[in-house]
Amino acid sequence: MTRRCGPALVIVNMDDAQRDEGRTLRILLIAWYFPPSNTIAAVRLGKLAKFLTSAGHDVRVLTARGLPYAQTLTVEIPEQRIYRTDWLDINSLSGRAKNALRRALKRPAKPAVTPGPASIAARKPPRGTSYFGGQASKLYQLLFNIPDKQIGWLPAARKRAMQLINEWRPDAIFASAPPFTALLLGYLLSKATGIPLIVEYRDRWSDDPYYPPPWWRGRLEQWLESKITRHAAAITTVSEPWAETYRARYDKPVTVIYNGYDPADQPAEITPATVGGWPERGVLRILHAGGIYRGRRDPSPLFAAISKDEELRRKVRVVFYGIATDYVGSLARDHGVEDIVEVHGRVSHAESLRQQRLSDVLLLMQMDSPLEQGNVPGKFFEYLGARRPILILGWDQGVPATIVKERGAGAATTDPEAIAAQLRAWIATKERNGQLPDLSEAVCAGFTHQEQATKLENFLHEIVVK
Repeated sequence: MTRRCGPALVIVNMDDAQRDEGRTLRILLIAWYFPPSNTIAAVRLGKLAKFLTSAGHDVRVLTARGLPYAQTLTVEIPEQRIYRTDWLDINSLSGRAKNALRRALKRPAKPAVTPGPASIAARKPPRGTSYFGGQASKLYQLLFNIPDKQIGWLPAARKRAMQLINEWRPDAIFASAPPFTALLLGYLLSKATGIPLIVEYRDRWSDDPYYPPPWWRGRLEQWLESKITRHAAAITTVSEPWAETYRARYDKPVTVIYNGYDPADQPAEITPATVGGWPERGVLRILHAGGIYRGRRDPSPLFAAISKDEELRRKVRVVFYGIATDYVGSLARDHGVEDIVEVHGRVSHAESLRQQRLSDVLLLMQMDSPLEQGNVPGKFFEYLGARRPILILGWDQGVPATIVKERGAGAATTDPEAIAAQLRAWIATKERNGQLPDLSEAVCAGFTHQEQATKLENFLHEIVVK
């Protein structure tokens, strides 16, 4: 038996004589994150490139070389179609500027200290900055990380892209952000060549509630976002609420391309049974994969629910993968549940998917705010692809919560009593049946990367093919 849902991949090979000029596109994909870098953004962009290529399109990828991430993702398009360029870390050159700003601010210089990973993660800097501490450093970053710290990629990437365009002229430039340097690069290339630009907002820019900048920096970001986006031929984003915002703001064609999941990446059966879940009958294993934003994505409601119930304390285990800080551990101690919480660092994408299948319940955390309505983390669709029940902590009217409720894929609440009741129901089902059954195939219908690439393909034809 198979538990995968979604269409099978059909590889299309076309020679020049077979190409239909009205259907086949040359696409330049600008992507800072790309395989083999192990990030959820690289998963998305690598899959879009894979499935557009498999549909017969000529996709070339402009990306950065040597990113500081584990190089464990599989590259699924020919390497000769990927153009990797060097980049400059502008924050590594900031010593003189910081000292000058410090003198201007009349603050004594601090001795150089290299903070460890835990302290970096615990004091997360504003988006697009790297941490080196102090008022002068923050001011340096606000002044020079425009639009973000990846601006040091722009010169080499622009030079290589212009060489490529002179040899191979694309029908469209597709620039995906963040980082928003990718959009600025796409804008400059489009202005110079007249090639249509499609911008992708995987996250919000000037109105991102996670990283509110000072008012003057906010005005600058609004101006730059508007200049780039008004030049673009079209926009893609990751949820319908965000799409509605961009349609109203820019009066341009907008479509939604979800992050999706790839059935081919799902692990083979990991138990003799045909369903996933943790094999211990008396343990409900809850898993969270990925990073956590302190004060915004908070497991406290779950910890509070467990701490008040002795049965839950005995039978529930909460496991985190991808955390490089003691934030979760300290919260667990505050609630007196540190003995049932495990915290692990980053693992490969394949191992993350395996751990999802090995778990009874998958945990998704978001801000409990209407500002989260359109925010759909990439891992959410991988959770759906794993077909394990999902527990969402956060805004219960958001897109993920709505999908979970409509498809019967789990629960969404921040009420500890409601969480406790749901945990007890899952425990009872597992003890009665020996396992929590997989969700139906309907929960992940329409959400594969291949289906999302087809949506993008159709949208690009509407914009580019006249």
